[in-house]
Amino acid sequence: MQAKKAIETLQQLKAEAQGPSIRRGSGEYTSWKTRVRSVLIRALGKDHHTLTAFDGVRYGLSMYSSSTPESAFEQAFQRGLRKACGVIDAAIFELEDAGTSDDAVDETVFDPELWGHVQTHIQNEDWQAVASQTAIFVEDRVRQWCGNPKGRNDETLVGKGLYAKVFANDGQYRLGKEPGEWEGWRGLGMGFAQALSNVDRHNIQRRDDAKRYAFGVLGLGSLILTQLRYQHGEDLDLE
Repeated sequence: MQAKKAIETLQQLKAEAQGPSIRRGSGEYTSWKTRVRSVLIRALGKDHHTLTAFDGVRYGLSMYSSSTPESAFEQAFQRGLRKACGVIDAAIFELEDAGTSDDAVDETVFDPELWGHVQTHIQNEDWQAVASQTAIFVEDRVRQWCGNPKGRNDETLVGKGLYAKVFANDGQYRLGKEPGEWEGWRGLGMGFAQALSNVDRHNIQRRDDAKRYAFGVLGLGSLILTQLRYQHGEDLDLE
């Protein structure tokens, strides 16, 4: 999610929390919390400390009895809302202060799970991590989605061997419509493992075009996952 859009949405959600529609126990309140979480995850990542802080906000009393007045519950709820709005302010600050290098990037052009996995590294401009984590994530998803294929000796396949097995001409998950395309997609996967994955997972690369390189790796990894979803979505183990 682009920073500018995320900031605008968070500001709207904060204003909504301060209005009359968000009431204790209401469906609007449940919807509001879910929408805030969604924006925080898409804008900052599921492991960001602001999401942890937002999830930790309490909107009720920790201790109460049958004689506790209704006003005490309402006051606790309002305190929770104020704390949640404080977390939203912190998230907005993070987005504004970071300068978010993804402002010019339309994340919808990438596989959504892959983007979510590397988004924090993109925001931190850690291009080495973007490349290496893309390689790790794509291989993991290909293995998981395609039923964890094994080698001849029942060993777990990795890298080139994994793509060769999954995208084999007689394989269930081959890509393309005819032999030439099957071979091309298989070569693309194997090349991804050999030319990019091994280098980026086991070495620290220092290069002047690190950002462009990282997005190239991200694009190729996303292409493989996108084609798998497109051709075999109903048969993949996406859980």
